[in-house]
Amino acid sequence: MTARNTCLVLFMGAITALTAPLYAQQESAPKNLTNTTTATSDLRLVDATARQDAAAVRQLIDEGIDVNASRADGATALLWAAHWDEHKVAELLLGAGANANMADDHGVTPLIRASENASIGMVKALLAAGADASTAQVSGLTPLMVAAHTGSIDVVQALLGHGAEVNAATDEMGATALMWALAAPHRDIVTVLLENAADVGVSSAKGMTPLLTAARSGDIEMAKLLVAAGAGVNDLGSDGTHALPFAIINGQEAFALFLLEQGADPNGTIDGISALHAAAGNVDTWLIHWDRRHGNGRYLSRRRSGRNSLNAQQRVAV
Repeated sequence: MTARNTCLVLFMGAITALTAPLYAQQESAPKNLTNTTTATSDLRLVDATARQDAAAVRQLIDEGIDVNASRADGATALLWAAHWDEHKVAELLLGAGANANMADDHGVTPLIRASENASIGMVKALLAAGADASTAQVSGLTPLMVAAHTGSIDVVQALLGHGAEVNAATDEMGATALMWALAAPHRDIVTVLLENAADVGVSSAKGMTPLLTAARSGDIEMAKLLVAAGAGVNDLGSDGTHALPFAIINGQEAFALFLLEQGADPNGTIDGISALHAAAGNVDTWLIHWDRRHGNGRYLSRRRSGRNSLNAQQRVAV
């Protein structure tokens, strides 16, 4: 069987996360807490904020209610205000002493919610109130990673200006803000992250690097930024993956030529398969085994007519 008729593996698993909605990373939005009230807390303020009743919020604050009361899942009034992007309500809560760093049971803070909403006004208000720009939720996801994915350059710059750790990585997958920005993709954010010393040589738990992330989508302009920042075209992922055969397997011929022009080793391999074999050979069996060894074990096939090159139907997980 030629590459033209090769079954193409879907590399499923790992970070479906980098292209999935961020709630998948953050576990969930604040719950609609009908049955999660506690016996000891007055939760009227949380209720009012959750239903977006600003008048009730103001009245309860005037009555002196505890602005940091939380439901059983940890959701506070301020978290709900950030969730709904209610600036005036957030200002009322912060002015009354709401803790900007209180998180729910998943470690989600108001700043993470505001970053997901790409709300620069809310982000600035929370940072001014002492929100920690580097606090991560349970999965290791930080506000900067969220902002890098959602695409607000203003939010990214605000977070970096308040000390956000540019090279922090998620706990399980080891994905950094740079990888999130590359996967989106957001070139302006990639540029800002690189200007702030983002590590171009980092490799995720599944072997992906920033350059490999660009290779799978064939983004040559993004790759130029990475190479200019010090990424080596012959650098390997943590599992030994070389960018050249990886680009070919993903059907990115122009990207592969770019790598060769930059000095990529034509004998580079991906799990034992060379660039030449990837371009000309029948690698469907190898791809299935590679997929399984990387913890996915699921694949779909897709036939492609035209040149003898492989085209990944779906992106390799970072």
